[in-house]
Amino acid sequence: MKERIKCLVVDDEPIAQDILVRYIDQIDNLVLAGTCINAIEANNFLQKETVDLTLLDIEMPQVSGLNFLANLKNAPNVIITTAYRDFALEGFELNVIDYLLKPIPIERFMKAIQKLTTNNTLAVAKEESYIYLKADKKMVQIMLNDILYIEGLSNYVKIHLRDRMVISYQKLSYLESVLPTQHFLRIHRSFIVSRSKIRSYTSSFIQVEDSEIPIGGNYKSVVLEKLKNYES
Repeated sequence: MKERIKCLVVDDEPIAQDILVRYIDQIDNLVLAGTCINAIEANNFLQKETVDLTLLDIEMPQVSGLNFLANLKNAPNVIITTAYRDFALEGFELNVIDYLLKPIPIERFMKAIQKLTTNNTLAVAKEESYIYLKADKKMVQIMLNDILYIEGLSNYVKIHLRDRMVISYQKLSYLESVLPTQHFLRIHRSFIVSRSKIRSYTSSFIQVEDSEIPIGGNYKSVVLEKLKNYES
């Protein structure tokens, strides 16, 4: 069983804190380590406990989240959660993983978590890289190495895997934004393919397993150039 990411929520707003706790509970590879209502509580908590990720509000009494982070030694990975967009530059200068604006949709929260794992900010083995997508009213783990190709249909996608197909009510553009570009390639307005699963290709289509997937006219020159570079 993979070790789960231990999360600390630091937010003085009970409703915002409850939302983040609920999101953590819905994603299998996350576990709640604790909650704090201000930076002083968070500092005391981190003196005693080790966490992998802190979800940190900015506007809190006594000490702001950014001041807390700037003075924190051996800081864990941090995702900012705030109602204020004005501090994004300061946040990224402090090497935060992501900057989420309230109210935070679960899809945006998931994208931040996937950024954490996909970019190997945590020691995630390459062969164990994965994403979570909502399917059948639950969050389903999709191993990246199992993906053959993804088909976009209006507001949902079909993820074609080695042994099954998963349907998720998500836009193809969202999948394109979270999947690692060195391993996945968008070849059509309706298709993303796994580069390692390509058996052959022409200027018109790419073969993945037994499926011939068309290369879109607007994508052709970029796709063929990337495939040529990938070969070398």
